[in-house]
Amino acid sequence: MSVSRIAILILLATSSAAFAQEPDDSLLSKGQSLAEANCAICHAIYATGNSPLVIAPTFRDIAVNYDFADLEDAFNEGVATEHPAMPDWQMTPEQAEAIAAYIMSLAHAGKQKTDLETPLQPLAGSP
Repeated sequence: MSVSRIAILILLATSSAAFAQEPDDSLLSKGQSLAEANCAICHAIYATGNSPLVIAPTFRDIAVNYDFADLEDAFNEGVATEHPAMPDWQMTPEQAEAIAAYIMSLAHAGKQKTDLETPLQPLAGSP
């Protein structure tokens, strides 16, 4: 096999792998629509802005603190939270994929949390 033919095969393999990882615009649009309808009441769901509910993390920060597979799995299993305002939304696999893809598309605007930014938890028995 010639060097140029090998180079073409490598190029095709890497470009198709990259393509498979990039969500299409319709998936992101569906994820954004789901977020607007179900999440925006508490979370900042865009690249800028604060969450309406102060304790709700912004989607852009979620994007840099989790990976796509973990988000999609969590959405498929039902997001566990101790906050009563978080709805128990049983997503379809397609919805889970779309909203996870949309959240991950905001990673460029998020910031990684550090140990110094983690709020201290109250001690048991404290008011």
